[in-house]
Amino acid sequence: MKKFSAWSNDEENLFNSSSGGIFLELAKKILSENGKVVGVIMDGIKAKYIISNDLEEIKKMRGSKYIPSNPSQIIKKIKGSTEKILFTGLPCHIEAVKSTCDTSNMILCDLVCHGLPKDGVFEKHIKKISKGRSIKSITFRDKSAGWWLSQSLKIVFSNGEVYDCFDEYYKSYVNNTILREYCKVCKRKRMGDITLGDFWRAPPSLKNDNGTSIVIINTKKGKEFFNSIDTITKNRYRFYHNLNMSVLKYIFIKSITKSGMLNIFKKSKQ
Repeated sequence: MKKFSAWSNDEENLFNSSSGGIFLELAKKILSENGKVVGVIMDGIKAKYIISNDLEEIKKMRGSKYIPSNPSQIIKKIKGSTEKILFTGLPCHIEAVKSTCDTSNMILCDLVCHGLPKDGVFEKHIKKISKGRSIKSITFRDKSAGWWLSQSLKIVFSNGEVYDCFDEYYKSYVNNTILREYCKVCKRKRMGDITLGDFWRAPPSLKNDNGTSIVIINTKKGKEFFNSIDTITKNRYRFYHNLNMSVLKYIFIKSITKSGMLNIFKKSKQ
């Protein structure tokens, strides 16, 4: 398993993605190989899986959707397909693909998942906000104020009015109070060939303030595919970036004690 701090070299893509814009770069690579992409788009107030080889349609798959989506119909559609496919979804959805389909022709990409809200919670919240106004678009994690301030729900209404707020729904989601019970205990992770997520804790030297993704390579297939893409800035991320100085000191003392170097150092001071 290898980890990278990474972001797209395309500024437009970076701005319109929730984190580092890696998904679209993976998608463009699949399209260049005459493949198709499976991902989730917003369909009104619902999240919906689709499959496409149209770049403009695939761009709609970018961004977080903190609401449920059902992969069952799209899995039926791709079952038995011999086309190259990039399938991007939640870990449990990737698990369903792997248990149902021949994935030898697929690149599976799962997302670092916080969980899904209970049924009906989002719809109830939207009804309260909209007050009868028709909705033009819904965006989670809009980057207009920057990546670090992208924690909001943005709704554009057909009459031009805009709702943009770190609101009750978002706070409840982050605090886990509206999550499904099985999501709270789910241990699925790294189900795909590649795992993508926000890299909030990336060291300053490995961070793009306009959005940074953590990319975890889980399989040889994922490694070869990721390595073949030259439109991404990739920084290898090693475990010791997470360690504080006390832990590093402990490791250092243990290593030199084991090698006998500490005793030599003590004798030299006497």
